[in-house]
Amino acid sequence: MTKINVGCGWECRDGWLNVDNTQKHQRVNYPITFMDATTTWPYEDDMFEAMLSEHMIEHIPEEKGLFSLKEAHRTLKPGGVARITCPNRDFFTTLTDNNHPFVVNYCRIIMNNTIPSAARVVSRTLNEQGHVWVPTAKMLIMQMKKAGFTDVKKVEYGKSEHSCFNGIEEFNGIREYETLCVEGTKL
Repeated sequence: MTKINVGCGWECRDGWLNVDNTQKHQRVNYPITFMDATTTWPYEDDMFEAMLSEHMIEHIPEEKGLFSLKEAHRTLKPGGVARITCPNRDFFTTLTDNNHPFVVNYCRIIMNNTIPSAARVVSRTLNEQGHVWVPTAKMLIMQMKKAGFTDVKKVEYGKSEHSCFNGIEEFNGIREYETLCVEGTKL
């Protein structure tokens, strides 16, 4: 199966073509191919069977994100599936509990702070970290449909009806709470 992992960062996947727009040092057994996902992808039409993009789309403006999704659609084979994950705006706009396990873990692990603050975590996620477009499920589903995908739907974190995505995400006390997962198919 030919699969592409777009905006892989350090989360390279075995058996996938791992691409990113940063010049990261190569990890043993995980070469990272340079690719700017906001420009025309250097791959043929109908080439990939699956496309994964984890926590990347929130780092690019909405219109460039749509272009990237159109490139994903173009390069997927008919019947190919895309899985996009990103922070879930719906989760963050309702997060107020300082004692929520996500807030406690995020403050301890990411911010190196033992005093949990939901307001600080929400502000950091929606307005900092290079995030420029943090969508709701409805917004991301609409973008994928505009890009040409069908059967677009929100799916559960860590689960998929497609074997290449099932169990792909890491459960670390943070990502499973904050992450929106959407999948779509190219007809």
